[in-house]
Amino acid sequence: MHARRTALILAAAAGVAVAVATAARRTPRPPRPRIRTGTFSNGIEYAAIGDGPRTVIFLPGGPGTVPFTGIWAHLGIGILRPLAAAGFTVWRLSRRRNMPPGHTIADMADDVADVIDERFGGHVDVVVGLSFGGTIALVLAARHPDAVGRVALVASSAAITEAGKETDRRFGEALGHGRFTEAAGPLLEEMLPPGRSRRAATRILAPLLGRVLARSGYNLADVLVETRAEMDLDARPVLSQITAPVLIIAGDQDIFFTRDIVEETSRLIPRCTVIRYEGRGHGGTAADKRVPGDILTFVNGPR
Repeated sequence: MHARRTALILAAAAGVAVAVATAARRTPRPPRPRIRTGTFSNGIEYAAIGDGPRTVIFLPGGPGTVPFTGIWAHLGIGILRPLAAAGFTVWRLSRRRNMPPGHTIADMADDVADVIDERFGGHVDVVVGLSFGGTIALVLAARHPDAVGRVALVASSAAITEAGKETDRRFGEALGHGRFTEAAGPLLEEMLPPGRSRRAATRILAPLLGRVLARSGYNLADVLVETRAEMDLDARPVLSQITAPVLIIAGDQDIFFTRDIVEETSRLIPRCTVIRYEGRGHGGTAADKRVPGDILTFVNGPR
């Protein structure tokens, strides 16, 4: 019965994919805005969109960030296109390439501060951090308070659950050692509902997703550095040093950043607002269409 249900789910998904692809061919798509890519002097890559006078830096999740060329340049920056339309220039940053072993969350925050000094005159209006990138954003705001006007976290907080660490450890270590099908397992476990159907679907889909990961161009050594840094991830000791207003957009079903961790993070930051998405997990929060509007409301609100 479970095998039959899994087969039906996969067949339905394939049918939807074909229908979407067919519709896409028939319906002209509006042109994508031009994305500018490059690399800063310290090895951080960027993809930039918009040309407004205000600046947003976006720090993606991890462990691992993909190259910022071709279709990968659009990943993660899509949720922030409304900010570009509202008068911001949005810069999606990678982690520094070829990080040395032992590079910490604080070191990654300092790398971003170096970019802010180099390109933006020492200050940006907003830093948006997704998941792992959100914790880096908090440490950045604590260590370099003059560099950041506001901070918005999406599916993120100051610490991560032990279950979340274990999921990312399994993913990061497998990916960092080139075991791509094995690395696909934790991703699918997060996306699919639990039960025997998930196990069956994971066995079928992991090799396919593994091939996608293999072609994504990850710097595998950097993935391992990020994974090891995440095992020590805890920004709570520095939160009281943050002077910028902070927004946390959190899903109440997020197994990585649970309600109690979000609430503790909020209490420790002098000026923090929490928006909670009911019924949303980690990935669902990141993909929620309300995110850009909630960030814009926060950014345009009172200091």
